[in-house]
Amino acid sequence: MCRLLAHVSPAPATTKDVIGARAAVEWQRLGRLHTDGWGTAWLDGDAVRRYRDPVRGLDNPDLTDALGDTPSRARLTHLRLATEGFASRVQNTHPFRVDEIVLAHNGSVTPFARLRAKVTDEELARVGGETDTAVVFALILRRHDAGEPLFDAVTATVTELRREFPTSALNLLVLSPRELIAVHANEGAPIPHELFEESGLGDDLPAGHVDHYYQLSWRRSEDGSIAVTSSGLTGDGWNRMAPETAVRVDLAELTVDRRELRPVEAAA
Repeated sequence: MCRLLAHVSPAPATTKDVIGARAAVEWQRLGRLHTDGWGTAWLDGDAVRRYRDPVRGLDNPDLTDALGDTPSRARLTHLRLATEGFASRVQNTHPFRVDEIVLAHNGSVTPFARLRAKVTDEELARVGGETDTAVVFALILRRHDAGEPLFDAVTATVTELRREFPTSALNLLVLSPRELIAVHANEGAPIPHELFEESGLGDDLPAGHVDHYYQLSWRRSEDGSIAVTSSGLTGDGWNRMAPETAVRVDLAELTVDRRELRPVEAAA
């Protein structure tokens, strides 16, 4: 269970430029709950770069710099709250990367043993790590390697997993040199209230976590820039992403394609 943040823009910009300085600080403060590491990936020209750190991002100057000091046409950033049983080490820290594709995940897929059986040791080793997210990424890459466009591979994989694991939470951000994909698929997933209680934050629990923990929101600026975030930010201009949907943002044109994912209860 984690926090997601991404932006795309017509010209290189920082995430702080796109969402505002106050929101950037507010998002980093989500690290007071999501303490199990952070990572980011961004476009450097047409190349994808990545940085991961398995320690908390709350007071980490490198995270502050990632949000505010390195302009890019696209960037995603992730704060990790580790699923029980998966160690906080760099190999398990998001985003995961294979070639020029990176993926970050908010949620979980259980039972893990049944999910793990769906991929080979070689497929998982290619992704790295040992988590449910790594398995999900391996399944997406299997389809993509077979010739499916990345958006098709992502949405087909999510639809399949939501059918087989109906209480799964699959909020995803996927970035390549050509596109940013955001997936909001988690109806029926339990909110981890016990983790919130264990944190001891009390009234300092971030906004939206009790009722809308898995909510994704988006907004578009006048210059065409688009931002996507998990719950936890306040302020005007954010629109809730519809449940069980996915969007693809073309990085060259900043056009948006939206796709409804098949409802779990309607799946055969």
